This record gives sequence, C-alpha cells and structure tokens, in this order.
Amino acid sequence: MSEINLVYTRNLWGLAATSVVLALVGATVSNSFYLTTLIFALIAAISAVGLTLLFGFTGLASLGQAAFFGLGAYSAALLVERMAWPPLAAVAVAVALPAAAGWLIGRPLLRLSGTYLTMASLAFGVVMYLVFSQVSSLTGGLDPGFMLNRPFSLGPWSFDGTREMFWVCSVAVLLTLYLGINLIHSRFGRGLRALKSSEAAAEGAGVPTVHFKTAIFAIAAGMAGLSGAMYAFFMRSFNATAFGFPLSIELLIIVIVGSLRSIWGALFGAAIITLLPAALEHFNDYKLFIYGVVMVLIMLFLPDGLFHGVAEGVSRVFRRRGSK
Repeated sequence: MSEINLVYTRNLWGLAATSVVLALVGATVSNSFYLTTLIFALIAAISAVGLTLLFGFTGLASLGQAAFFGLGAYSAALLVERMAWPPLAAVAVAVALPAAAGWLIGRPLLRLSGTYLTMASLAFGVVMYLVFSQVSSLTGGLDPGFMLNRPFSLGPWSFDGTREMFWVCSVAVLLTLYLGINLIHSRFGRGLRALKSSEAAAEGAGVPTVHFKTAIFAIAAGMAGLSGAMYAFFMRSFNATAFGFPLSIELLIIVIVGSLRSIWGALFGAAIITLLPAALEHFNDYKLFIYGVVMVLIMLFLPDGLFHGVAEGVSRVFRRRGSK
C-alpha cells in the first residue's frame, strides 16, 4: 500500500473513531450546559475545516469567514420562517448561497495575495456585518434580532432539543470531515499543496491556479454557511452581533491552534478554544489569565498545532512499547 493510500485509510479510521466518540458523548452526557458547549465546538469545527483547507493547505488567509457564516444562518432561517421551506432544503441553500458568493467574490479578491488579501477579506466581512445589522426588515438587525420558531426537522422527525441538535451537528461535522479528507487526497488537494509551495511552479506544472484558488475559497465559504445554518437552528434567536469580526478571528485561532497541516486540527482547535473557557468557569477571576497562558504554551511547545503534538506523543508511546 502506498503512503498516500495509507494516510487516506488512517483518515477514514479516524473518521470512524470520531463517529464512535460522538455517539458515546451524545448517549452519555446529560448536562445541558456541557452539551451546549459541545454543540458550539461542533459548529465552529465545520467552519474551521473549510478555513484549514483555505489557509492551511492553500496559504490563503481570510478574515471574512464570519460573513459567510452569517449568510448561511440568515438564508436558512429566512427560508424556513418566512417561506415555510423544509429545513433540509433550507440548509442546502445555506451552503450553496455562501459558496456561490465565495466564488463570485473570490474571482477579484484572489488577484491579491498576502496581507492585501487578508485585509480585503476583512473589508468584505465588515460590509456584510453592516448589511446584517442594518437591513432589519430581513435580519431583525441588532434589536430584536431574528426569531426562528420552527426547529430543524426531517419529515416527521423534529430535532427540537439540545441533545437532538447535538446529533444533527455531529452528522454535519462528520460529513464535512469526510468531504475534507477526500478533497485533500484528490488531484485538487495535491494542486492546492503545490499552489501553496509555489504558485508559479504550480502553474508551470499545469495546475489551473486561478480556478483552484477560487474553488477552495467557495468551498470554505460553503462550509461556513453550513456552520451558520446549524447555528441558526440551534440558537433559534440571534442577531447580527454573532457574525462580526470576533468570529472570524476565533475561527482563525482555532485553525492555528489546532493545526494548519491537518483537517483534524479543526476538530482539536475547536474543542480547546470552545471547551477551555467553559472548563475555567470556576476560576472566574483568573479565567482570562489561565486561558492566555494555555494559548501561549500551545504556540511555544506545539508550533505545528495541538493535533500534531498529540499525534506525535501517541506515536512515541507506541514506539517505546514496541521497542521493549
């Protein structure tokens, strides 16, 4: 078996293991606070997978993912609440619309590179935040915001509860990870890695760089839209504040802390960034200090990200046991 096929097989086994872990968590965790925190981690992980593909594998840093997140949330909520669409169809549009927007915006935006691209994506995020907050006839603005009265449902099955939405978000994460795994092991994924190493060399080797960059920008936007749809169905009541600049920064931190070199880093990063503040609730006076120290330690001692640090640690343990 080639090394590429071996890595692909390991990723599929990792996906199976993640499914088992999520099933066990969903079946055993009864505390509503912990389930809610885990749902937020899963929602963030969906967007983070897309941003890992965009930034980690392609080298394109975006600070506008919150805009696509918000576009997904509002499109799903509006279609279900105002037009009585089936929730699953609304989710499909919540993925397709941000992806289409990402493709259209990406064409001119990706002519830029480095800091200019990052700042242009930030400007797009700011503009979309203003749209979300000011077009109150559609979005509800900042006050009172948008109220979604219908829960997520599939035919006769309604997922109107914290545990039920945990299952929905778990399936969404698993599907996103599966798509990400297949993308990075495809010709498209190899082209993205070549593009990151040297765009000129990749183009010389026949990689359609403009098309690939635009496509991965659209894919990351679609994944952010899926996150937004899950957020809308879970929260049911939200306003434009949720889709501001801090969300884009949080997603970028998740990707950097988790790992820029693996989509599994999105899951690890989302877990640590979301669950750590909840775990520090009892240390209220020192919460920010402890959180900051943990982030600095991860950056210093795990420069390749939390996932690679954990993976290397596990690998060393097995090597030592095998040598005895």
